[in-house]
Amino acid sequence: MTTRIGIDFGTANTVVAGWDHEAGRGVPIPLPGVDVLREAGPGPTQRVVPSLIAYFADDGTRRLGAQVTPDLYETAGATVFASTKINVAGHVYDAARPVGDRKITGRQAATQFLSDIMALALLTVEDDDLEIVATAPVESFDGYRDWLVREVREGLPTARLRVVDEATAAAVGYSARLNPGDAFAVFDFGAGTLDISVVRVQEPDAAGAGAGVRTLAKKGLDLGGNTIDALLAEHAIAQLSLPPGDQIGRNQVFRRLLGSAEQAKRTLATADHATITARAARAAGTARTDADHQVTVTRGEFDALLRDKQILRRVNLALRSCLDAASARGFGTDDIRQVFLVGGSCLIPAVQDVVQLHFDPDVVRLDRPLEAVAAGAAGIAGGSELYDHIQHDYAIRHVNRDTGAYEFEALVEAGTAYPTEEPVKTLTVKAVHEGQRRLGLAVYELAHATYRDAGAELEIAFDSGGGARTVAVSPQQRQQRSMLWLNEDSPTFLEADPPAAAGEDRFRLEFRIDTHKRLTVTAYDLRRHTVVLNRQPVIRLA
Repeated sequence: MTTRIGIDFGTANTVVAGWDHEAGRGVPIPLPGVDVLREAGPGPTQRVVPSLIAYFADDGTRRLGAQVTPDLYETAGATVFASTKINVAGHVYDAARPVGDRKITGRQAATQFLSDIMALALLTVEDDDLEIVATAPVESFDGYRDWLVREVREGLPTARLRVVDEATAAAVGYSARLNPGDAFAVFDFGAGTLDISVVRVQEPDAAGAGAGVRTLAKKGLDLGGNTIDALLAEHAIAQLSLPPGDQIGRNQVFRRLLGSAEQAKRTLATADHATITARAARAAGTARTDADHQVTVTRGEFDALLRDKQILRRVNLALRSCLDAASARGFGTDDIRQVFLVGGSCLIPAVQDVVQLHFDPDVVRLDRPLEAVAAGAAGIAGGSELYDHIQHDYAIRHVNRDTGAYEFEALVEAGTAYPTEEPVKTLTVKAVHEGQRRLGLAVYELAHATYRDAGAELEIAFDSGGGARTVAVSPQQRQQRSMLWLNEDSPTFLEADPPAAAGEDRFRLEFRIDTHKRLTVTAYDLRRHTVVLNRQPVIRLA
């Protein structure tokens, strides 16, 4: 049985989720040694992998996630990369950093990190038949998809990789049910940025062409949990009595305060106070000290800091601007069916208060902010969707008895609602040759090619002597290349007993789609007047 997992690569945290067939939802997959458990407000504790990778110059080794401990930032010969997701989009200057005798960019570090996480996931599930669904931002879908397909997947030849947009994955992760034309909002407040989207579920005839949603309005800020951590660290260091004029020592303390400030921020999501600590700096030539600096911050002080530093005001203005833009396109606040909060910074109560100023609390969802996107990706891999229709076209292949060539006949059209009680297609199967006993069903998905153009009319063919020539590509070959044979490894065979005569109408097939989005077949033996297959699952449709 195919194992299906979803992966959400985030600025601060990456989540790997698997499809749980019994629970009917995506659930995080433990990756011992590299993941951590984090409290997530009113929802359950959630399992995440910190989006960190450290390289060691001396032996070329690297560490991932929770293996990247705070002390590595100050370890000689170790180079830590954090917040590398922003380097993938190419919107910022990506300076290469020296690691021993080589240099590594943030994009290269991001590729290595996610490739390693995918490889760990593959080893953890121990399944040769693995399908991975990775997520990409709506606003830069094409660039992220190409990066995932061309660079990240390169080291995983045995796994199939699909890419979906983060907005759709978040909605599926929250178990939302929306119809084509419905609008919803995603408030994604992570470590690096705030991204607010109002999107519309695509109509059935547009489904599958890239992202699953169309953006109505978008607003982004270079503001995230990292900024809030820095403000907390600045607040804490202002309370300390540090030696005047020791800028190097002050910088050491501030760097240590940052890590503690991040933990304090998470604590203040549910507690009335938190303590920010840092080991004291050691002056050159002096003995090591184990003394700690400690500053207690109350929830009230934290909220006041967010107000005084204009954090809440900027969040409110960004949300209002996005909603105004959506309204100008005909989708007012009352037309937004649901609002999904994603990212660790959404756990800050004052931020939640800002969101609820604009929406009815009943439409705001906050029970899976850290894992919703990955769980939704796993759900999509498992067959879950926002809407109850088929997103691609499917065809069945058969052999033309007169020419011997393959032909394709439409089986299921994109936009077909499911489940279907009546057959979506009825076919009569003839035997190709005399005495034929086994007849196979080859089901193809029409490829929505975004990575390769299969329309070439000429190809270069090489001979054994090193020569080359051009050969024409037939229309049939081009058609076959635009399709994906879904059940190549496990075709469903019809057993003709007694054997069929050449050209005989031997089986009548009725195809339906069940509640799990599986294509099923009912087969009648026309000679024996019996049912030989009764709604037998053939493949799962997308």
